[in-house]
Amino acid sequence: MHEPTNPHFVTFRSRPTLQVALALVIGFLAGILLRDTPVPRLLEPVGTLWINAIRMPVLPLIVTMLIASIAGSRDTRQVGTLGARTLGVMLALLSLFALIMTPLASFLLGDLTFDPASTASLREAARFDPALLQAVSLREWLLGLVPNNPIRAAADGALLPLVVFSLAYGMALSRVPDALRETHVRFCQGVADAMTMIIRWVVIVAPLGVFALSLSVGAHLGAAAAGAIIIYLLACVICLTIAIALLYGITARAGGVPLRVLAPALLPAQTIAFTSRSSLAALPVLLTDARAKLGLPESVAGFVLPLCASIFKLNSPITWPLGAVLVSQLYGVEFGGTSLVVFAIGSVILSLTVPGIPSGGFFVQAPLYLAVGLPPEGLGILIAVDFIPDLFKTLLNLTSYASTALLVSRAERARTGALPRAA
Repeated sequence: MHEPTNPHFVTFRSRPTLQVALALVIGFLAGILLRDTPVPRLLEPVGTLWINAIRMPVLPLIVTMLIASIAGSRDTRQVGTLGARTLGVMLALLSLFALIMTPLASFLLGDLTFDPASTASLREAARFDPALLQAVSLREWLLGLVPNNPIRAAADGALLPLVVFSLAYGMALSRVPDALRETHVRFCQGVADAMTMIIRWVVIVAPLGVFALSLSVGAHLGAAAAGAIIIYLLACVICLTIAIALLYGITARAGGVPLRVLAPALLPAQTIAFTSRSSLAALPVLLTDARAKLGLPESVAGFVLPLCASIFKLNSPITWPLGAVLVSQLYGVEFGGTSLVVFAIGSVILSLTVPGIPSGGFFVQAPLYLAVGLPPEGLGILIAVDFIPDLFKTLLNLTSYASTALLVSRAERARTGALPRAA
């Protein structure tokens, strides 16, 4: 059988991004049409298996890339500079969006009206476990930064403690004799390259995995929701979409990367993040494409992107105020003035402590709710309707990782007059 000669067919087959995008659209529409059938439930394991396969090499990749990046640099001061610049960019972006979104949230949702019977039913359906407050308290988060057992942290999927361990290991390795250091660096780089190859294999079947995931998403979107909740969901989606567009503009202007280059380079990782609701699952693809398509040096990509994935949640100052205003309206609590300012500051600081668990951002907000007089039980409502906003939160978070790395790289280029050397 001869090969097709249709140029459009050849172009489609040679561009995995087009295949994944088409699988996303077809799966989404099929899910809406088949939501009342057993098909979404039967195909859901296919998407889960694909996500598990792409998450499998994530932790080894991050650990070895960090160690190779840090230990491979003879100038340990560069690591400190990169860390400081990365944290500075994170706080600047968080503060910018908090400044924009906090007053905007009151404007968008401050005049909502609710049917008393509907709100009573909604509160009754909400579930919130107060025991989770202690599990994600600031004290516990700080104590968990330094793992007493790195192997157990890896088994538990605790990314941030592993990053701390990798930073310490890489710094220590940079001080041992050159012969030993170079052996370790070559080994770590070899592991990272092998993990990257596994990712390439998994990406080959991306259209199948994305189809199964997006079919499940379409099926879930068929559920009915109250009118006021729909307004909240629309506000979240619109604000997050605008934030992504704004982030593109900031990155293109301050990061020196044209939109025609930035957008296509991020699309494969964004598609995975959107369909899986996991920025961590999309991180390996982002790491690969950031180096190959955006020209990020190894020293920046291998350090900044894993660090961002560990602590940077740019959606927090956008969605937290919207949720707080909704809860204040639902429970008839006054929320404005000083409380609004306190909440804005808290959203910036506490966003860096969000644990890597489902709906972890909501549990971190509980002490903040208590501080401004909002009932933490309202978080149960937000968790119940978080499925749709979480798609766009993940998309924004992943995009912010790339933006931060590009902004840091641009700052390094301005400081040194050239791109930092690859490790």
